[in-house]
Parts: sequence; C-alpha cells; structure tokens
Amino acid sequence: MILRSRRIWQFGVLVTSLFLVSRPNLAQTEVLNPVKVFYGYEDLLRMAEDKIIQETPAKAFDFLIKAKEINPDPDYRYYNLAARAHMKLGQVFDGIHAYEESIKKKKDQLDLILFIADFYEKERKQKEALFYTKLYLEQKPNAKYRLYTAAILSRQLGLESDYESYIQILESDKTFVSEKDALQASLLKNIKGKKWKEADDLSLRYLVYFPREEAMYETLILARRGRESELLEQAYQWTSTIFLNDTRYFTRYGVFLQEKQRYLEALTLFRRGFYNLLKFYPDSDAGEILFLIRQSYANLGKDRDTLAIDSLVKDFQNQNKLTTTELENHQNTYRKNREYLLFCIHWFSKRDTTKANEYRQKLKDRDLEFEESEFLRVMGVFSALPQDL
Repeated sequence: MILRSRRIWQFGVLVTSLFLVSRPNLAQTEVLNPVKVFYGYEDLLRMAEDKIIQETPAKAFDFLIKAKEINPDPDYRYYNLAARAHMKLGQVFDGIHAYEESIKKKKDQLDLILFIADFYEKERKQKEALFYTKLYLEQKPNAKYRLYTAAILSRQLGLESDYESYIQILESDKTFVSEKDALQASLLKNIKGKKWKEADDLSLRYLVYFPREEAMYETLILARRGRESELLEQAYQWTSTIFLNDTRYFTRYGVFLQEKQRYLEALTLFRRGFYNLLKFYPDSDAGEILFLIRQSYANLGKDRDTLAIDSLVKDFQNQNKLTTTELENHQNTYRKNREYLLFCIHWFSKRDTTKANEYRQKLKDRDLEFEESEFLRVMGVFSALPQDL
C-alpha cells in the first residue's frame, strides 16, 4: 500500500515538472538572435567598419542592419559607415545620400560638407552644390574660396542679388589692392617663362581678392592650358559666369568643348554667345559665332540646320534691307532652327511687337519639342538661365 502511494506521488511530480518546463517553450514566439544577445550598437558599428577596411563592404550592411534594429534612430557614424560601404561598392549616389543624412545628424562635419558640395558641383547640380556651400559658410563665413564658389553657383542659377552680395564681400577685402600691379607683372612673368604651375597657383590664390579682374582669368586659363590641367574647363566656366553678358568667353569655352569632341555641349555655348550678341551687342559682326554654330551642326550631322545657318548669315548681314516677307519665308524654310527663331524675335522686336511675341511662342514650342534630344534643360552649367530675347 505504501509502495503504491509512493508511485502515485512520483508520477504526479513528473507530470507537474513536465508541465512547468514545457509551458514557457509553448509561450515563446520569437527566436533569440545571437547577434543581438552578444553584441550592442557600438560593437556592430565597429564590426561594420572592419568589413569596410577589409574590402568586403557588402558584408558591412549585415551589421549595419542589426545596428539599426537595436537603435532605430542611429547617429551620424552609422550613416558615414553606410556611405563608405556604398562608395566602395561603386554606388556613388547612394553614398552621397547617406552622407547627407549624416550631415543632418551632425552639421559641423565641415570636410564632409565640402566633399558633398564639390561632388554636386562636378555633377552640374548647382542647386544642391549651393545648398551645401551655404551650409559651410554658416560655420565658416570668411572662407574666401567658398564665398567665391557661392557667387559662381548663384549666378549660374540666376540668383543675381545673391551673386552680387558674395562678390561685394570678396571685393570689400582690400588687403592686396596696393599690390595689384606687381601681382599682374608676376603672373605675366610666369606665363612668359612657361611656369604654368606657379601661374596657376598665383592666379587661384588672388582671384578671390579680384573676382572681376579680367586679367586674372586670362592668366588662369593660359596657365591651365599650358600645364594641360584637368581643371581647365572649370576656369572657362568661371570666366563665362563672371562675364556672363560677354560673347568672347562663351566662344572660347565652346571651342574648348569642340576640341574634346563634345559637340552638343559646344553648341549650347555658341548658342549662348549668339544670344548675348543679339541682346547686348546687336551691332556686332555675328560671322564668327554663326560659323561656329554651323560647324557644330555639321559635326552633329544636322544637315538641315547647317543650311539654315548659311541662309541666316546672309540675312544677318542684310538685316537693314530685309522685308518681313523675305525673313518669314526664309524662317519657314528652316522653321525648326533655333537661331533663326531667335533672330526673328530680335528683328521684329524693333518693328512689330505682335510678330515678335509670335516668334517667342514658336521658340518656346520648338524648345519643348527638342528638350530631350538636345538636353536643353540639363546640358551645361548655364542651362538654368533663360535664352530668349
């Protein structure tokens, strides 16, 4: 009897213990992640960085994902690591966007701000480049080169008041005004002696003190061309921007692009030069700029436009003797040619306002039609500026 009771008691203990052990396992719905258990946020960031250093950036994201699960609102270091991983993988824009998130978290990363600004400037995204340049200037308001960059970008975006404000800040520093003549003599000496690097460095150093001094840009272009610098195009862009209403520098920049066989971009520069000529120097000889436009069309295989320029040259030379009927007949023959439409606006604006407005509309319609094929809204650093009379 005692033996039977003992067996019943043992069975009861066994059932109870099984129930107590099994119950938590039945209630458990989530499998523990060993990475979360053994590593914290800081550990995971370090492990991600190790993978980047070891040239296995794809694996870094495994740890960054876990880090963000632990900390859904990660700090700037997380985004910097993500950016570095993207960059190593060749995902440049993803990397830049990660860096931008990092800046939002910590705005005093000045080197990073400049890196982003320079990247966007090279990509011809002036709006974004100006944003980060201004962000830098908020913290370093006396940085002359960045003040100059802000001026250039502002003018390329059509922000004339901002441009003038930055230029005036630069010109207000009279530190080297008394040395201006000696500086020019030194620059010319370097150019004559073919000391291209010295001339380049000297021009760049003092350009920010004399931002509207034409000779500074001349020596900068000569020096960079002499040393075959990859920054020569930047010098042409700066010069064309500062002397925005001039025709010569757009012509020279366009010829440079022709040398690089970038014919469509060259055409946009020559078109800008022709626009400047009609708007600011209407009594000038348009022969050279129209010849270059014609050459661009020929290089691009646009035979119809090439013939249009041949006709336009004659009409430009004889514009005081032209009749309305003659001009409209010629334009109708080459009705899609941009230069003819621009010339018609110019010609009629002095004679028939209604007609001039009709051609303005035709020009808008024409540009809308050719917007994609000619990259009219994205080609070149001056694409944001108007080019209709």
